[in-house]
Amino acid sequence: MTLLLAGLLQAQVEVVATGLQGPSKLILTQRGNFLASETSLLTNSGRVAFVSRSGVRRSFMTGLPSGTELTGGGAGPSAMALRDRTLYLAIGGGDVERRNATGQSVHNPDGVSSPIFNSIIEIRLSTDIDSLAGTFTMTPEHQQILADGGEVELNDGVGGTARLSLLVDFPDSLPDGKLYRFSNIWGMALSTDGSVLWVIDASQNLLYRVETATGRRQTWMRFPQLANPSPIGPRLIDSVPTSVRVYGQQLLVSFLTGFPFSKQYSRVLAVNIAQRTTEPFILSVTSAVDILWRERPSAGRSQFFVLEFSQDQFASPVLPGRLWRYDTADQREVAGDLRGPVSMAFDPATEDMFVLEVSGRILKVSAK
Repeated sequence: MTLLLAGLLQAQVEVVATGLQGPSKLILTQRGNFLASETSLLTNSGRVAFVSRSGVRRSFMTGLPSGTELTGGGAGPSAMALRDRTLYLAIGGGDVERRNATGQSVHNPDGVSSPIFNSIIEIRLSTDIDSLAGTFTMTPEHQQILADGGEVELNDGVGGTARLSLLVDFPDSLPDGKLYRFSNIWGMALSTDGSVLWVIDASQNLLYRVETATGRRQTWMRFPQLANPSPIGPRLIDSVPTSVRVYGQQLLVSFLTGFPFSKQYSRVLAVNIAQRTTEPFILSVTSAVDILWRERPSAGRSQFFVLEFSQDQFASPVLPGRLWRYDTADQREVAGDLRGPVSMAFDPATEDMFVLEVSGRILKVSAK
């Protein structure tokens, strides 16, 4: 189903929390609090923050793999999925990739700061995450144990424990002709029954299927390059998948698209899981970084939300982002002037949408 564009509506926006460090992804806990993954330019300084509904932040886990990525930004903890007392935490590409004197992508000649970049850590908690009150701290030695296939038990200092293992370790790079294409594990969704993780590699343009019981991974889909509609840049550009959501027997995948980041060239595709096919779902958006949906029984249909990182990434300065709402054939702007939004979460109990920005803020937006 392709959703068309029309209309305009603005909702009230409230700042819930500020001061997050290089935030990447946002999810809700069982009691409606937040987990936010935080990257860093510094070695092994990645974090997962626990933020209460009232905006109080504390570190849930520190010492996670992190480092400066190729473009100069921070990289490390990214996507998360929570089921009962198990948290799945994806770790991105970190400082694995560098450029040589001729501009080619090469493995970091200075070595990487962690052996578990581009992986998913399974974290089994001693109690519900909302009941934990302390901070778990990982060390480089713990990271090596995980890389070697071992398990690590951490204590939060106030009675809580977390047992960590490496569920799956993705390749840091894949051959691309005579060169390498490097990985960046970025999006993740858990199947309804908890048996499968659907994982997005934004740099490889891949969708992985990972079995949570065994860690077995399959490359489920390769997203092709797109024709560049602009006279600027290469003839073909990367699709750059950014998020994945389970939607019945389908997956909804948002795409940022690569340089030169043409306006209204971004999109959302619906992936038929059984047939491994795609069809257009939402078109003509700009720099899509996340997609969410909710049931509307009273309306007899679902409602969809798309988050745009920027209205124009090619502008100087980069223009603010927006949140769009889709009701069948209607597109409505719910919130604008967002400071680099990257992730969102929806609370069905209150019908509020929460948006995470690279500015370090969590915003509440009414979705009613």
